[in-house]
Amino acid sequence: MSKPFSFSVFRNYFQLAKPKITFPVTLSALTGFLLYQGSFSSPWVSMAAGVFLMAAGSSAINQVQESGPDRKMARTRHRPIPSLKVSPVRASIFAACLSMIGLALLLAYSGPLPTLVAFVTLGWYNGVYTFLKRLTAFAVVPGSLVGALPPFIGWTAAGGQILHPHILLVGFFFFIGQIPHFWLIILRYDKEYRMAGFPVLSDLLIHEQIYRLTFVWVVATVLSGIMLIYFEIITLLPAIIILFIASALLLGYFVAWLRIKSEKEKIKAFVFINSYYLMVMFLIIINSLLR
Repeated sequence: MSKPFSFSVFRNYFQLAKPKITFPVTLSALTGFLLYQGSFSSPWVSMAAGVFLMAAGSSAINQVQESGPDRKMARTRHRPIPSLKVSPVRASIFAACLSMIGLALLLAYSGPLPTLVAFVTLGWYNGVYTFLKRLTAFAVVPGSLVGALPPFIGWTAAGGQILHPHILLVGFFFFIGQIPHFWLIILRYDKEYRMAGFPVLSDLLIHEQIYRLTFVWVVATVLSGIMLIYFEIITLLPAIIILFIASALLLGYFVAWLRIKSEKEKIKAFVFINSYYLMVMFLIIINSLLR
């Protein structure tokens, strides 16, 4: 007999959906929607639900794909599949259901173009990026396209043209910001990634070079954020002031970070870059609602 449904079962499947990734992806799609629409009008709920389910399904698919390497890394061996709490078959069914329901919601309420962008996002993450991770330590660069596409889903769902300069610039910011995010992870867990069979930057570069390269991408992230002001995506004076202050603080922190290089600072650096990333999203949302 199968075990009755319990909270632990729910928790296992919830972990498969990777909410720490899925919620920010949904928020980035909502950022694109509000940037064009300027209000929480139809179909924002169905769009957000569709993106959430699609992203959750994609995350679950990724855990099926990487269950072998996940068993070899301390940071991932307790995930549902490596820890044998959920079988790969059940995880695959769960992932397929979430993805199909999410894409169906987008197709029914947002239209074919947002659905196509969502499908490309899923395919790029689970097909291209996941494959490239096994081949090159620089897979993060093409892989960052995954973080750039969700705002396009929201923008096109709201009725925007996919090649409009505003959404292209926002997508560019999301693309650039993903790269230091991932390389900060590699700086913390490069030994585990190497043990799991993934190529890592430290096989090609010394740590000092990786630190400097990460800093360059942090500077690029800040510059792409400031460009949102120049191209009148963020126009409200309080939002402009907050963005300038946050950008200066982030750059100041990472200048000091280059000298310290401790394990504690690796964690803080990860929090700082992600906080900046989320803050820019909220500034775009607030500016779009109040402009």
